[in-house]
Parts: sequence; C-alpha cells; structure tokens
Amino acid sequence: MKCRSPAVTLGYGIGLLNAWAILWSATLIIFNDGRSEYRRIERQEKDDLPSAPNEDLIQNIQGETTALEGSTTDGLKALHPVAEVPQSSPAEGEKTSQSPEVFAAQDPIPSDSLQTYVWQGLPQDFAHRLDFVLDLASNFRGLRWTHQTPGTLPPPHHIRDVLTDPAPPPPAPPHAYPSHRSLFFSSLRSFILCAIILDILKYVTALDPYFLAQGPSSPSPFPAPRLTRTIISLVCVYCSLLNIFLLAPLVLACALGPRVLGPHASTWLYPSYFGPLSQISQKGLAGLWGGWWHQLFRYAFEATGEFVAGKCLGTSKKSILGSS
Repeated sequence: MKCRSPAVTLGYGIGLLNAWAILWSATLIIFNDGRSEYRRIERQEKDDLPSAPNEDLIQNIQGETTALEGSTTDGLKALHPVAEVPQSSPAEGEKTSQSPEVFAAQDPIPSDSLQTYVWQGLPQDFAHRLDFVLDLASNFRGLRWTHQTPGTLPPPHHIRDVLTDPAPPPPAPPHAYPSHRSLFFSSLRSFILCAIILDILKYVTALDPYFLAQGPSSPSPFPAPRLTRTIISLVCVYCSLLNIFLLAPLVLACALGPRVLGPHASTWLYPSYFGPLSQISQKGLAGLWGGWWHQLFRYAFEATGEFVAGKCLGTSKKSILGSS
C-alpha cells in the first residue's frame, strides 16, 4: 500500500477530523434547523424565567412546607418541589414565618432565591448565545439536549421531575457518579489502568512483525495469529479511545470544576462512554455497536439517513416507514 506520507496515523486523524467536521456541520445546519430545533436544560433563577399569564405560579412561604407549581411558555414546565426539612423552633408548636427551601440539587439554595430547570432555546444576548452554540457544537452525544443519544443516562430525577420533556424520557438508572470525588477517582483509576495496558501492549506488538507493517502473512510468535492480532488490536483501540475520552471528566469536571465552568461541570454530564459488555451477549452485533461501543457519531449518522430518506422517499421520522 502506497501513501503520500509515512505518518499514516497522523494522516488518518486529519482526514477523520475533516470528514467529521463536514458531517457534523451539515447535521446542525442543513439536516436540522439549528435555530429552533435544539434546546438544552438550564438552571435559572426565578427572576430569569419568562413571564407568562399563569396564576398557578404562586409561592406560599408560610407553613412548614413550601410548594411551587407553575409552567413557562413553549410547553415547558419550570417547577421544583421543595423538600420538607425539620427545623428547630424556639418553642414547641411555634411556627416560623418562613420555612427553609431545600431543593434536590447538589448545593443548598438560599430561601430568597428560586432555582429551577427549564428547556432553553436559542438565547438573545450574545454571551449566552455563544455559550449555547459552543455547547451544541461540541456536545456530540447531546447530553442535556433534546437530541440526547439513546442509551446514555438521562438527567437525574431531581431535574427530570421539573421538566416537561418533548418525549417521555426512559427510566433513569442509578446515577454512576453522585459526586465529583467519585467521578475523579473512577476516571483516574481507569485512565491509569488503560495507560499501563497500552504500555504493555506496545512491548507485545513489537514482537510480532504484523504490527511492524510486515503484512498478515508474516510469521507470528503467538498461537492462533489471526485471533490474537484481532484481540490485541481491539484492546489497543479501546484503551486509546478511553484514555482520550477520560480527559474530559478529569480536566473539565474535576480540574476546572463548577467554579470555572459552572453547570458545564455537573457530574451527570460525564457518564461512561462505553456500555456494559452484557449488551453484546444479549443483542449480538446490534448490542456491540448500539449498546457497548461509544455513541459519539450516532446522532450525525442518524440525522443524515433521516434527511436522505425524507428527500428521496418522502418519509419522516415520526411516520411508520421512517421509524422502522
């Protein structure tokens, strides 16, 4: 095989990035309407919520428990139930004038402010819109977006309970990382383990001429050369990708953290990239590519297929033929 450059890996990476940039740009701009079809979950203050003639949005601050019920425009429900928390009083049976407001978020919310979660469309101000666009362009799995890839963890219960989703969300399994500490140690442990495995495989592959570009017919020091070479190649690709993926939670969520990135550093935005191995034994080849392997490119390929099918066959995703 002849190529223009001996650095095949570097050339493959450049070509992949260029092809993906074209496909992803077409997905957001051509195959979909980037201005109106995408919304993301945002945490907002009470004063920042859009005003609507709704008399149900009333805050009762007297009593032992406070409840909030209301809805925003565009069919979005911005409610957050307030948990009941016992509080000591000066005298038995005496009630305070205002009960504390404790939300299901990670940090306590002051009683004079109300924070809720809403589906946010394209913002008006430039700074907020720039953050919105950068998040959309870099979030390939669509976490906390309306186009979130199937198979990934949905938002936690305390966020889903206050939203009216465009579609009923799947049941939420127990969240893998309840805190930044658990996310950090889990990601760091996997990162170190993959680095050690790659270092060992680098020595092992040097023993086989096949990995030195000698061709598949070259003699191998391992038994069952074809199977052994396939397994070694798969493990190398898996560990290399996982080490790259783990840089996001380690750097963004843990090193920079909420103090720098704000809600972008929430732990539920960094679930595992690879699914359980049980998907392969249960669903076969479909489970391998649709459940166990990473789903970074899934939405772009699906959007491309739906666009072509819509133009050629006149079908839509909501139709029986388009959903089959």
